[in-house]
Amino acid sequence: MTVALARGEGACAPPAVAASRRMSMSELKPTLAADFVAACTAGAADAADALGRSLDGKFALGAPELGAYAANPPAGFDGPGLVILLTYGSTGLAIGLPESTGFLPPWYATPDATGESKLSTLAQELSMVLAPESLATDKFEAKRVENIGAALKGAKVAADAALVTLPVTAGSKAGALSLVWPLSEPAAVFTSTAPATPTPATTTVGAQITALAPTNAAKLRPANFAQLPHYSRSLLKIQIPVSVHLATKRETVQEIVEIVPGAIIKFEKGCDELLQMVIGGQLVAEGEAVKVGDKFGFRITSMLPPREHFIKAQRPRAG
Repeated sequence: MTVALARGEGACAPPAVAASRRMSMSELKPTLAADFVAACTAGAADAADALGRSLDGKFALGAPELGAYAANPPAGFDGPGLVILLTYGSTGLAIGLPESTGFLPPWYATPDATGESKLSTLAQELSMVLAPESLATDKFEAKRVENIGAALKGAKVAADAALVTLPVTAGSKAGALSLVWPLSEPAAVFTSTAPATPTPATTTVGAQITALAPTNAAKLRPANFAQLPHYSRSLLKIQIPVSVHLATKRETVQEIVEIVPGAIIKFEKGCDELLQMVIGGQLVAEGEAVKVGDKFGFRITSMLPPREHFIKAQRPRAG
């Protein structure tokens, strides 16, 4: 089984395809409301599954409702919550889920590496099932904000911004998932309401070392890849094969040449065992197959550390 990375290929696409994608990205306007309603209607079940996998619950989504954001902001947008930001060129779309709904688990506010992976996966999946196929998502991310409405205001939400609301239920809890677009400065969603960190007048060397130490491996990732040196950014453009392995086995040449259509190859691996992701010939993660819209996807459940190699140290002989 091979995973094809369909998103984020604009940099390597032929000029005609890249131009087509840029054209699609520039068309994120309120006039696409009917297309978003159709996409949300078709993708409601898949979106509910994505919410359940990422937010640790069982969700159900109702029929989408169309409105105007300025005339009727969603309930809970005057407080904290999760914002999923989808960027299309220079404009953006925000998907808001208020904290007041009770759907969000406690870990979402300060996620560890696993939590960040869950939120990123949720953002990617919702970008594929709730947006029209004519739009190619350039970037997706999900974070908590102190005030959803203030965050959208800081991102310059349009005066005529469209609003699509999806009713959400989870057991006895009820709320809504709301799509708002366009945002003319989408990057400001997560920075406009961020509290300023006070800079102490004096500090000790020990305190400086503690402040520089990351709390987890995820903190080592740059917030913006544009801040990396040019030679590092060029390395990020190198394409390497990504595949997901179901199972492997060794067979004789005679057994291989006898394979015909309809033949069944039996593996020793159990049906409930995890699949393995191999990147550039190296095993890097384990996970499970998932359905994303009408396509297959791979949800990573754990990252695997690189295999360690030990070389026996030889004591030099006396001359």
